[in-house]
Amino acid sequence: MRRALLVPMLLTAVAMLLVSCNRPDPDADIAAIRSLVESDTVHFKSGTAGDSTENGSLLDDTTVGLWWRGPQTHDPQATIEVTVEGDSAWVSWHQSNYGEFIHWVKTSDTTSTKWTKELVERVQVNAVFRREAEETAEDRGWRFKRLSLAHGRSDTVSTVRIDSLRIQSSLRDVMIRNPLETCYRPDSLVTFTPAEQLTMTLYTNVPEGRAFLHAFWLWILVRAPFEHQGDGVYVGTWNAQLLPGFRFAIFDLISESTMLEPDAPYDYCGWLFPYDVRNAD
Repeated sequence: MRRALLVPMLLTAVAMLLVSCNRPDPDADIAAIRSLVESDTVHFKSGTAGDSTENGSLLDDTTVGLWWRGPQTHDPQATIEVTVEGDSAWVSWHQSNYGEFIHWVKTSDTTSTKWTKELVERVQVNAVFRREAEETAEDRGWRFKRLSLAHGRSDTVSTVRIDSLRIQSSLRDVMIRNPLETCYRPDSLVTFTPAEQLTMTLYTNVPEGRAFLHAFWLWILVRAPFEHQGDGVYVGTWNAQLLPGFRFAIFDLISESTMLEPDAPYDYCGWLFPYDVRNAD
């Protein structure tokens, strides 16, 4: 009788052990995903060394003088929010950057005056992870799958807004309406061919403002102004880089008062768009 009872008891204990081993552990999953994000300084990073300088004619907007962002600092640690549902996880990465917006404003053909304004920007990027390996692994089987565009805005005053971005060429037509909900796999980003000529259109809520493209040509940061077409629509042209590889472009929208009024606060919105440059197949 005792043996008859002992066998089912042992089977029950083994079953309970297996269930406990496979029981979800959301805290461990969140910690593993957060560690993966913290160690990835390619996709989860907000540049704070100053994204423009005062050197080079390509940085000169002749309508309002010369402007740039000075070197920046940032939060000592980014805020990483993780939501886990089954074998899927969603990450929201936040960071604030601090620095100065510096503007040499032309007062005549030969003179100018310097304005310096406090710069505080909040940056966010979203990502998707999937569990594709055993939970017993150090990373609990989580793999980075998709990344959104990054969205930045000024902190104290934030009235300007990019509503959508359109990128056109003879080879493609890309439309993006929500940067934080537009996610790409790292191995299947939007791809341009070397030197591909692009027409970029920003649709915004700002009937009077300034819009710019920031991108790197080799190691040189280039800023190109957009032309205002009216009704908050800004159009610019750009040629993709010659060398294949991972690239990104930053689309800036700045209020007219920031550019033209010495006491107006820094008022900004920006989208960071990751892409690849590849030779045509």
